[in-house]
Amino acid sequence: MDASLVDRYCAEPHSSPITAAAYDAESGARVTADAWGTVAITRPGDTYPSIIFDMGHPVTGAVAVCAGGALVAVGDEQGTVAVFKTQDGSCVFEDMREGEDGASRAMRALSFNPQGNILATLSIDGIVRIFDLQTWARVANYKGYGGDTLSFDRFGERLLAIDTLGQPKLLDLTTSEIIGLELVPGGVRLARFASDEQHVLVVGTGGLTLLALPDGNIVDTFSSKGSSGMVTMVLNPKGDQLAVVTGRSVHTFSVPQLEHMQSDRHGVEAPNGAGYWDEQGLWLAGEAGGFSRTGARPSLGEVICAAGIGEHRVACHRSHIAVWRNHRQRRPFSTLANYIEVRIDRDGRLVLALGDEDQGVHVFDTRTGKLLFAAGQDTANTPRMEVGGSIVAIQLPKGGMRWYDLGANNVFELDWPTTFSLSGSGTWLAVVTPDGGVQVLDPKTGEQAIPAPTPLADTKVVQVCLVNRTPHLLVLDEDGVLGRYDLTDAVNENRSVEGADILDFNVTVDRMWGLSGGRHAVLRFQDEETQTASVVFVDLENKEVAQEVPSLLPYVWVDTDNEVLIQPGRGGAIVDVDRSGEDQRVLRALPDGQWIAFGNKGVLDTSDDAAV
Repeated sequence: MDASLVDRYCAEPHSSPITAAAYDAESGARVTADAWGTVAITRPGDTYPSIIFDMGHPVTGAVAVCAGGALVAVGDEQGTVAVFKTQDGSCVFEDMREGEDGASRAMRALSFNPQGNILATLSIDGIVRIFDLQTWARVANYKGYGGDTLSFDRFGERLLAIDTLGQPKLLDLTTSEIIGLELVPGGVRLARFASDEQHVLVVGTGGLTLLALPDGNIVDTFSSKGSSGMVTMVLNPKGDQLAVVTGRSVHTFSVPQLEHMQSDRHGVEAPNGAGYWDEQGLWLAGEAGGFSRTGARPSLGEVICAAGIGEHRVACHRSHIAVWRNHRQRRPFSTLANYIEVRIDRDGRLVLALGDEDQGVHVFDTRTGKLLFAAGQDTANTPRMEVGGSIVAIQLPKGGMRWYDLGANNVFELDWPTTFSLSGSGTWLAVVTPDGGVQVLDPKTGEQAIPAPTPLADTKVVQVCLVNRTPHLLVLDEDGVLGRYDLTDAVNENRSVEGADILDFNVTVDRMWGLSGGRHAVLRFQDEETQTASVVFVDLENKEVAQEVPSLLPYVWVDTDNEVLIQPGRGGAIVDVDRSGEDQRVLRALPDGQWIAFGNKGVLDTSDDAAV
């Protein structure tokens, strides 16, 4: 269970909303889990999760860390509960159910005793189960329980639980006695021991209530009038403060006095109850995914799409675009749309972003983050957009194409090209005619730049690609035959040049690139069944496939200067993948506006305040 490269230095390893979290203040160990069943474990003393794995089913609330941080427990929606070592992620206990039996005991809460050898579990069937981790035996069952929490006392003799009527109960594990506390009006969902173990804190529809032990009498209550409902409560590492979270705010109290200290907006979209309080502050999860620390700037969030060339990378996060140069992130800029595809020119000056729904293509200046212009709704869902030099070219879904010469402030449109390719410098524009021929235009005039290359066959060309930094042109015909032209003589002697067939592919190619130097081409294929892509590196001189990289994301991009693949990674990352399919470099956005770049040999660069 060692972390892959993309999982290192990962403050947000989850790609779906976090639904469970637990933290041990003594060691700093923590465990988080999400709606897809991904589990992330942060070892004692570490800053980021180093163990990440998949339970196979969603996890809802059911995680725990033992005192000292040596073990974590996870329970999923299929009724499986397992205990793992934080040192190496090895499983030391597991209890499983399959089929309907498993689904009927979906886990909702877990708690270790202080010694770490007993685990209590709460499931939707209303049963609290007590397991001896050393013998793998279930030693007790208690029926008729609900709520969302379980909590052992400091001696491991009593378990604080909530019955199906929403009332807190103490289960004495030495005598099997069930001890009732004073009835809490409206019932409760959450119950915790205060740090002095002489009080119990509960949250329900009536608000926050403090009960005194041993009698269990109510001694104080707090209700936030007009609040959006209490979602969760979290103790700080010292145990002397309690945060009660509503849909919009955080109310902080002293413990056990229950004196109200302050109330603040937390800024988390629809908090779901998953959270913890460490030395940095209170972290809450919401429906947008990831954690946000109250009072801090949130992370940019997941990367929806990424691209790049040479020393430049660009990533579209939910409402921000981040541009990287080498290993350093430039200041991200906010946007008014969500984007599903992105491009950046090889000088790192312009970004094209394709909005979702009917947004169309937007063009940004990376130096200022300013929106230069929106290309219009008729560019929505374009199958191709490219930028080179000062030229922006877009294929129109209705047919034909449009391009913009930003240097001369000119706009051109042709209604007949079926597809196109723009050179990285913006000097040439190769287009495919309706009859499947190829022309090379000057994008500054719209006129032919060189004589049209001689067709390789009677078969129509369906794709073209101008090779980066080389006067070569790649073509792919409707039979899947890849061909190449050297356009040098077309420029020098103003004559039509002949090309050569390279390879015949019997699968549909949806994108191709020519790598700098002209020795290799890269072709991308989509696997509809697995929803993944594969790319092949083609040796154009030897006319053979040099390498294939399978199981990539559908919109994986190719850096034609560095011969690496670019795709989004978990935790707000851009990932460079080498030709063998191995992760080579990760560029990650972190919470609080920080960032980090790292490779297999460690950290390459970070922002000033990033925790490493």
